Amino acid sequence: MKNSAALKRQMRYQQWVEEVKDFNARPKDMTVCEWCAIHNIKPPTFYDHLRRVQDYYAGQIQSSETSNQMVVSEPAFVELPAPVLTSKPVTHGVASIIFGNARIEISEDISEAFLLKLIGAISHAQ
Repeated sequence: MKNSAALKRQMRYQQWVEEVKDFNARPKDMTVCEWCAIHNIKPPTFYDHLRRVQDYYAGQIQSSETSNQMVVSEPAFVELPAPVLTSKPVTHGVASIIFGNARIEISEDISEAFLLKLIGAISHAQ
């Protein structure tokens, strides 16, 4: 039986999944900031919840691949919202990865953990 902390964590993830589903069902012309204001959520908080949901399901997919079973609870795909564009000057060198028709640009301040996830995702796409 799951302990209380694990159950609470699972309930939080389920709330965040529902939050992301609701966000994905918003009208096409509604911005992230507008949606967040309606739901009384600050955009950084929403993006944190989105990242945690994506990390959670990425971990489930990765662990199921290592056990050679594809058991992933719904949803296995979470749509990313369009990023909020801010004018941040690039002051570092940038590396580019071109994979098929996709191009990924990476700055020097990328975290090692995120870079490893990105490389893992690219290698699984082949």
